[in-house]
Amino acid sequence: MAIVALSAITAFSSAAFASDNTGEPAVREVSLKECRELALKHSASVLLAANAVKDAELALAQTEATNLTKPSPTSVYQARMNLTVAEKNLEIAKQDVVLSTDQQHYSLLKAEHLVSISEQALALAERQLEIAKAKEKVGMATRLDLIRAENQVASARNNLASAILNRDLAMVALNQAIGLAPETILRLRDEFSYEKTGDLNLEASIEFALANRVEIAQAQSAVEVADMNVSLADNDFTPRLTYERARLAADDARIKLAEQRNKIALAVRQAYVALKQAEAKVELTAKKVSEAQENLRVTQLLFEADMATNLDVLTAQNQYTQSQIDALQAIYDYNVARSQFKRAIGDTSVENGGTAS
Repeated sequence: MAIVALSAITAFSSAAFASDNTGEPAVREVSLKECRELALKHSASVLLAANAVKDAELALAQTEATNLTKPSPTSVYQARMNLTVAEKNLEIAKQDVVLSTDQQHYSLLKAEHLVSISEQALALAERQLEIAKAKEKVGMATRLDLIRAENQVASARNNLASAILNRDLAMVALNQAIGLAPETILRLRDEFSYEKTGDLNLEASIEFALANRVEIAQAQSAVEVADMNVSLADNDFTPRLTYERARLAADDARIKLAEQRNKIALAVRQAYVALKQAEAKVELTAKKVSEAQENLRVTQLLFEADMATNLDVLTAQNQYTQSQIDALQAIYDYNVARSQFKRAIGDTSVENGGTAS
């Protein structure tokens, strides 16, 4: 299994979070798995869905008690189905929270790496500015070269400040999702990872989704309820129109089941394509980083030998920084696409990359 991890995250700047009179903000180290677990405990949608399950359980108990004195098989069956639907809605809510948490975790990780890239870009710009100043003093660089180098430093500082603000905002968003105080400083234990999907089988993944997606089970339950209503209406004491309407409702339920199966199969195909495209982009951008890094090295050597201009160096620096940003975006997109693919096929495993083969 080939794993590609980005470089370690730099320490937070002192301006990231201001301390108050009570002391420094709390620091919490968390893994992706822990973020998911905390989010599931604090998510409003999950809590509401869990309450709906409890309410359905109480309704079933009440219906069964009433059934002892006033028998009503239909009411009991419907109450049981309502409980089943509520339980499946809870599972859907949990899966959606896991996907959302993954995306917020990866967003913070991307933001932290962008801070690191911006700091590196600023260091390169400042170094080139010092060189430009030294050369300008001895008449080997023009005033324009100096202005360009100063502008490069100013731009790099602005980009770093923006990256820090975005990092802080992403951290607050993840803190909110996992139920921690907004000012908590998170140390992410997990890194971006990359695995070639290789032998990932699309048709097997669709079959897996059709067997495991909760939405399919919901639609199937609706068919069962409709069929039960048809059976109960098929007697000499129920009006014929009621029976015919029950049959139409059963037909509708089957149509909706077929539609749900088609929608899920399409969603899996779309997620599969997105994952494959993201995978290819990771490999391409990694090569471009190597190319841009070498180009910067060569340009700096040529500049030192007076065979390249100050502008050439600044351009090479910008190209190298942009290639790193592109690579970071690609690995982020890949990790998000992998989480979306897992959600599409109904894979509830907590390990990264667990997919049908």
